[in-house]
Amino acid sequence: MKSHVIQTIVGCFLAFMLIACSKDQAPDASSESAPTSLADPIQELRTFHKHLEQAHTHSEAKDNTSLSLEQALWDVENHFNLTYTDAEQYHTGRNEHEFYLYLPLNGNHEVSMQDAIALYEQAVDQARQVLSSEKAEQRVFLSLNIKETEESDGMVRVCFSGKTGDRANYNPPQYHVAGPFGAQDNWMFATPLGKCDDPDIPSGADEQLQEKLFDTLIGLQEAAPGYRNVYLNRRTIFFDGSNYPGVYYNEDLEQLCIPYYDMNLLFKGELNLISWRIPQQYSMEGYQPISININGIHTDDHHAVTHLNEIEYGIRHQVRIDEFGEVEPLIAD
Repeated sequence: MKSHVIQTIVGCFLAFMLIACSKDQAPDASSESAPTSLADPIQELRTFHKHLEQAHTHSEAKDNTSLSLEQALWDVENHFNLTYTDAEQYHTGRNEHEFYLYLPLNGNHEVSMQDAIALYEQAVDQARQVLSSEKAEQRVFLSLNIKETEESDGMVRVCFSGKTGDRANYNPPQYHVAGPFGAQDNWMFATPLGKCDDPDIPSGADEQLQEKLFDTLIGLQEAAPGYRNVYLNRRTIFFDGSNYPGVYYNEDLEQLCIPYYDMNLLFKGELNLISWRIPQQYSMEGYQPISININGIHTDDHHAVTHLNEIEYGIRHQVRIDEFGEVEPLIAD
């Protein structure tokens, strides 16, 4: 649990090898349309879950149920995340993968339940192949999103975006009155450039901020006994210091050290953006951050460096474990 100090804070190897990002880039969201709003999303997941179970136990039976395209896509994305992802754990080394699958539409512009289930099973198989290709024991699937769709001749091409990462253990930070960073926390702007006086530490200001913000904004929110937390309607927002004040942005490429007092200022600026300003700007009522990824980058013109934020949000719900089970490993040990 977080200390009173944290609650008070919430209230109140070369740089050129890093990814480039345009200074003029606008804040961006990963989805082309707003998430579906359902009166009872858990009941919707429960219904899709039952159809999945029936398809597995009675594969010879034909399911004549039909549903809207939007509902089918919502079911596939959110049931996958409910089943195979754990949004409350800290991960590093994130990768993003895209793959395309196809879904037929009937004459009423609807999707049969059988085709929706087939799309789900194909998405699970593709995600499993992605994870297998990374060939690392600690790799897990972090999140699956439907990035965009394209309709043509009675078929919908669905672009899936999946994130993978490494399970990571780290010690929660000790917080000071001014913030989580003390006098020894003078960091170079990006990983793995290290501390200002110790380049051998494979970290940087971006990763340090990422860890502290995760601990403060996400952490573990305990579910009721017999339940577990799930995060639905996920959205990913990108922004950097060229878009917002309060995020690291520096045009002096000769001075890339960030002293600890500036680290605390950046922490507070990011905290305000992630927890309040971004959700307000994108009308994401009820959303909370579930993944924070910060990378030190150069702008496209190489005249500045900044911190690119990739923040994934979701709406927290609780589901019964005896009904939906625990989070399943995508690849069995």
